[in-house]
Amino acid sequence: MSNHSEDKEIMHLKRLIRDTPIEVDLAEKTINRYYSGTNNKKNKRIRQIKLRNKAIVTAASVVAVFALAIGTGFVSPVMASSIKQIPGINTIFQIAGDLGLKTADEKGLAETLDASDSHNNLTLKVPVVVFDGTRVSIGIERETLEQKYLRSNFQEMISDIGLSINGEPISSYAPVNTSNSIDPYTIPGKDNNSAIIQFSDRFNQGGEEFPEKFNLTLNIKVPGIEEPYKIDLPVVENTNDNLVLNPSISRKSGDINLKLEKVEFTPITTAITTRIEIPENLKIATSLPLLGYDILDEKGNKLKLVNGNGWNPTGGNYLIYDSRFEPFNSIPRSITIKTFKYLYKDKNRTQLDLNSNGTPKIEYIPDLEITLPIASK
Repeated sequence: MSNHSEDKEIMHLKRLIRDTPIEVDLAEKTINRYYSGTNNKKNKRIRQIKLRNKAIVTAASVVAVFALAIGTGFVSPVMASSIKQIPGINTIFQIAGDLGLKTADEKGLAETLDASDSHNNLTLKVPVVVFDGTRVSIGIERETLEQKYLRSNFQEMISDIGLSINGEPISSYAPVNTSNSIDPYTIPGKDNNSAIIQFSDRFNQGGEEFPEKFNLTLNIKVPGIEEPYKIDLPVVENTNDNLVLNPSISRKSGDINLKLEKVEFTPITTAITTRIEIPENLKIATSLPLLGYDILDEKGNKLKLVNGNGWNPTGGNYLIYDSRFEPFNSIPRSITIKTFKYLYKDKNRTQLDLNSNGTPKIEYIPDLEITLPIASK
């Protein structure tokens, strides 16, 4: 880079430091455990217990220099990671409890934005968004001095979220003439004044694939405020390090036929698509146990589930399911997918049987286990 270009970058950095407020989190970080449930037709929205209120202040200080230097690429990845541990400059993704989003933040895969909308002394602001081809994740914050807006949990406040892509409703990307809608859900952010909105396409289930680059519009209704919030966001897919496999491996156990149709590795997400069929005289809704998957690498490292969505025709005998997990640190030599069924307390399957720590009891189905070698890139 020439000296002239360097001078321009430094001047740009100075302007950013002067004009950009930095939010400093003064309270102890609290990350609550959450569980995402799904059914055959539609994602259930994730709800989280209320988090403690956190104080937000504005600082134009040395912290701003470090934070902006990270965003403009003036420091190495190692230095960036170290700097982000300094109290006060942690981003929404950095401490949201999702390893994939933390990785996106540390590797510079997320787009830094300055998008917002304000009504009635309440501002909703989107500072960051990332799209890895499997899920779109949007960091969103509220800014206000009005106590009436701070009494409720931010996730509950923004529960009514509408989406459009390039001016078209997101429903236009869902499978035609089905109940398989694309529904956003929220997970906790870094504090009680932030959250993360996530959603995925239904391409593996017959819908349209999201464009590699698109304008996303959020329409959010806030209780007590008549005019909806409208925020436009540029979204660009980051797939430089993605690996997509279509193994088409099948396993059978009793009436269950399982087919592994797709495996996708990104720096942010590990995703699998499965197709389950049962005999035509049986129906998924009444005959198939509630199933789940564990994914492990050749060393036995197991991934944490992020979310999933499945769909089957009304009265149908097959189910297509997308499961998304946190990423591996690197592409493994092989993965093993273990299918399990959830156990219930009663024969009518109305109440899950729980362990002493509150987690559901499961039972693995050995005949459905799949080990897939991964060829190096």
